[in-house]
Amino acid sequence: MAERYIARSSAIAARLLGSEMMIMSTADSTFFTLNEVASAIWQAANGLTPLSEIVNSKICQEFDVSPEQAQCDAEHFVDELSQHGILLVSDKPLTESSATRETR
Repeated sequence: MAERYIARSSAIAARLLGSEMMIMSTADSTFFTLNEVASAIWQAANGLTPLSEIVNSKICQEFDVSPEQAQCDAEHFVDELSQHGILLVSDKPLTESSATRETR
């Protein structure tokens, strides 16, 4: 499977409340409340770190989950948020200029 790089879209409103992140897409007003695991992925989504590295270095280290399950859940989470333009996904690192447009 090819590496996936994720970045937060600039077309969102987000607020951290306790350990949960609240995110709203300005494009379609879709609202998400992220749990601790999803919030950790969200905060690590810098466009330069592969999703697999985020899962291994953040999720598997901080939460009691197998690498396989964590990767599967992370992929599902990324797919869902990317459908709403909240996360940008690419098979190459996203620079600041490429992160301003949605890829893939």
